[in-house]
Amino acid sequence: MSLKWMVVVLLLAVSSAVLCQTEHQSDSLVIVGKITYSGNKITRDNIITRELEFAQGDTLTKSEFRHKLKKSHDNLMNRSLFNFVTFSENDSAGRTNVQITFVERWYIWPIPVFDFADRNINVWWETKDFSRLNYGIDLRVDNFRGRMEVLHIILQAGYDKAAIARWEIPYINKKQKFGISVAAGVIYNRQTNYININNKPDYRGFENQYAKKNYFSELGLSYRASYNSFHHLLFTYNHLWYNDSLLILNPDLTYGAGQYNYLELFYKYKLDFRDYAPYPLNGYYFDAQFTQTGFGLLSDMNFTSVEFNFDQYFPVYNRFYFAYRLAALFTNKNKFQPYMVSPGIELGDFDMRGYELYVINGQELGMVKSNFKYELIPRKIHRIKWIKSEKFGKLFYALYANLFFDAGYAYDKQNGQINPLANQLLWSTGLGVDFVTFYDIVIRLEYSVNKQKNTGLYVGLVAPI
Repeated sequence: MSLKWMVVVLLLAVSSAVLCQTEHQSDSLVIVGKITYSGNKITRDNIITRELEFAQGDTLTKSEFRHKLKKSHDNLMNRSLFNFVTFSENDSAGRTNVQITFVERWYIWPIPVFDFADRNINVWWETKDFSRLNYGIDLRVDNFRGRMEVLHIILQAGYDKAAIARWEIPYINKKQKFGISVAAGVIYNRQTNYININNKPDYRGFENQYAKKNYFSELGLSYRASYNSFHHLLFTYNHLWYNDSLLILNPDLTYGAGQYNYLELFYKYKLDFRDYAPYPLNGYYFDAQFTQTGFGLLSDMNFTSVEFNFDQYFPVYNRFYFAYRLAALFTNKNKFQPYMVSPGIELGDFDMRGYELYVINGQELGMVKSNFKYELIPRKIHRIKWIKSEKFGKLFYALYANLFFDAGYAYDKQNGQINPLANQLLWSTGLGVDFVTFYDIVIRLEYSVNKQKNTGLYVGLVAPI
């Protein structure tokens, strides 16, 4: 190679190296300047700062900076404090200043109670029995004192009576890692389910008597290890009473007695990387739960359960998305489990589409849920001009079409003869439409068919996965 060409090649190599170095330096010269907030008239600044994954003076690459802006936005939206969070940037004196604008929610909700005594609206719709309605007042104060606290008071009359008070304080220390909650209440049920027959709860009530009474008090402790990692420990004292006639109808309803005083310990670890918790499209979620019912001096009851849930969400292509859930629950199955503590599909977190009208009890549970969806209407922001307040006048909405398939299994060695859907693989599939809007509102309308060839049109009020 001639000297001329060697010089040309050397100059090109040096130029390329300089260019790459310049681009790298350019990508690393984001120095975070002032961080200012506007629109948070109630929410305290320290609550917002807790959710930010960057701070004034940080030096980040541009890609890191963009990633931390997105994560901070998701953190703020997932606290259910704001309807809108907007980040804007401006450069000054070699630093990037960040302005965060909020549209806060309305936090005081004195909601009239008009509820069903049944498990869900789909079960109530089978009978349309208006005598099974409850009424009262449900006062919920979110973001109480501007500290993301929740104050919740329920006074209910009608078919069932209840008086419940709960106060949740997410942070009690300066570093905003430890929290506490307290609750107490009493619930009187005029009618209660005492047995499942053919996988449907059978209810029994008594004239001028209550079927079930429950007095409880709770103390909760929480620890937020990082932005996305949560620990929750709950101690509960319960006084539970059943009408003696129920034990005659089903001797396996309890451990043998009509009333119990017992302690319950509940622990939950949660890892949450969802982009928008009320209706995720990207990210993942994991939790592990442990429950011990009955321990210490008050140990007339003895029930242990361990539960795991894993959800993943990801975009497939353009406006197509996919999500799935893996769930499992294990108990101390070798010990007798009365009906009062028996878990099952369609109880708690184990909701399976196509089986909304059933309860499939079991000592061990497993479930897989899947969802393939298409974004019919991408998220749009709408301003209602005649509503002056942005808390209600500025909203967003989106609409999704769903194709789903669920499968589940409940292992039951105690009551298989009256629990025919247990000890077999169950599945369901169907189509649905999901409407998503502000204040964490999700409305689902689904048509499903299950393994038993039962079909139905069902309504849901939370994200399916």
